[in-house]
Amino acid sequence: MSLTTTIRQCVIPGAPQSAIVRNYSLEAIAGMEVDFCAALPQEPPFAVGVSIELAPVGPNIKTLALATQDQVFCLSFQHTPSQAQKESVRNILDVQYLSGFEFPYTIVLLARILGYNVSGYDLSTLKNGDITPGDFFYRYKPISSRSVNELWDGGILREIDAKAAGTREPNYALRAWFTAMCVTLTPHVFDHSPLPQRCKNGKSRLAIRPTIKHAIH
Repeated sequence: MSLTTTIRQCVIPGAPQSAIVRNYSLEAIAGMEVDFCAALPQEPPFAVGVSIELAPVGPNIKTLALATQDQVFCLSFQHTPSQAQKESVRNILDVQYLSGFEFPYTIVLLARILGYNVSGYDLSTLKNGDITPGDFFYRYKPISSRSVNELWDGGILREIDAKAAGTREPNYALRAWFTAMCVTLTPHVFDHSPLPQRCKNGKSRLAIRPTIKHAIH
């Protein structure tokens, strides 16, 4: 059974105002895979937002957050995953629109840990230049880009239980959730987009822009 919390937002009209955050260890990855697949929408686009929490030391991932419109799945990497655990993560990441902001760095780290291809869409550079999440929404929705960016940078309250006053929710869960909303609320942005960005063995290829490579030392 996963530990669950709740995050909320009120700055994006037409989007869910809350999301359940489910936390899993690597030992519970099989249950996460089942729960995640059950949470995917029945109709396309099968959009999933991705964000990561970095480990305190070194270029490593501490937590991987994957989100639909109303649920966030957070996987904690307490140790190097086994081959079976890597395969489960691979199955989870195999979705139609795996998307993130500053995505090249994310997928390089994922490929480094998992040892296989990771591909998806970098929303930061999808439409002519580097843009923030607030800018992305502002282009398609009548909202305040500043309000979105402030939440993105600062965090929001989470509901632990009925009696709790709440504490700051780590940004990675919020960021994955907002990214999923970007794709689901504006699916037409992909209508004329080239191939997604791909990464293998610590190097990435960006099809939206000229090829770029990243090496981890």
